[in-house]
Amino acid sequence: MFIFLLKRLFFGLCILFLLSFLCFAILHYSKASPIFANTQVLSKDLQKDFEAELNLDKTLFFQYSTWFKSFLSGDLSNSLISSEPVLKLIKERLLNTIVLGFSSLFFLFILAFFLSILSLIYENSFLEKFISFISMSFFALPSFCVTLILILFSCVYLSILPSSGAYSLGEDFSLLDRVKHLILPTLSLVLSHLAFVLNFMKSTLKQSLNQYFIDCAFARGLSKKRIYLHFIFRDSFASILSCFASMSVSFLMSAYVIEAVFSYEGLGSLLMYSITYKDYPVVLAIVLLSTAFLLLLNSLLEFLSKIMDKRAFYV
Repeated sequence: MFIFLLKRLFFGLCILFLLSFLCFAILHYSKASPIFANTQVLSKDLQKDFEAELNLDKTLFFQYSTWFKSFLSGDLSNSLISSEPVLKLIKERLLNTIVLGFSSLFFLFILAFFLSILSLIYENSFLEKFISFISMSFFALPSFCVTLILILFSCVYLSILPSSGAYSLGEDFSLLDRVKHLILPTLSLVLSHLAFVLNFMKSTLKQSLNQYFIDCAFARGLSKKRIYLHFIFRDSFASILSCFASMSVSFLMSAYVIEAVFSYEGLGSLLMYSITYKDYPVVLAIVLLSTAFLLLLNSLLEFLSKIMDKRAFYV
């Protein structure tokens, strides 16, 4: 167990270091510039003065080594656009991203589990085919297309939900208002990943259903509810955790794109804005924070699945 954690820590640090340099190099050679975030009209001489002040005229390795030294000392630097501390910008938006991410994961799990049970009970029926058709239709579309479809129907045609933002501007804090702004981003994330999780759950639960001890449970006269929720789900839980770990990167990237489309004030919209104007301290901080979280989440889920079957530690 200790060797497993040590390996994960070592490979995690290597990934973070390589990823930080790769992101920095891509931003360095991009044509964007933070000096155009507030104004688009600047003379070439003034542009060069601003770039020299921000050290953007220096070489790639000089800029990266300067940032990396301050990062190792615990200083995430300031935004090149607003001059605010990067840590402050992240703290202001982190809670919104956490709420969106975990609420989407929760509803995705509940909906996929419920639909997979229905598909098993009514196998080869019209209901199962209809569920597969709808889920695969949303899966075939990019996540931003799903958001545009939801905005078109719920905001333009029906006018029942807000189309952007995390809350209504100029109004006092209201939990109901926050929930209304959260519905469409959450629904977009759930629908765009439902088919993958649903098909995996359905196949995993079906494998458990065909095992010998399930036949014994039916022979004992136990109720279907107890068999499905206690025996089948318990036997499949480790595999379901692995499924969520494998889709964590795609899920987080989709969440960032959806935040940008809905102008939802989370880390995703801040990341997209910072990439557009080459604000590399903000971009690197969000990318490294997201990668560290994904590595931690994957390690935790893999650790839990291995605890359920301790023989996996020796594989």
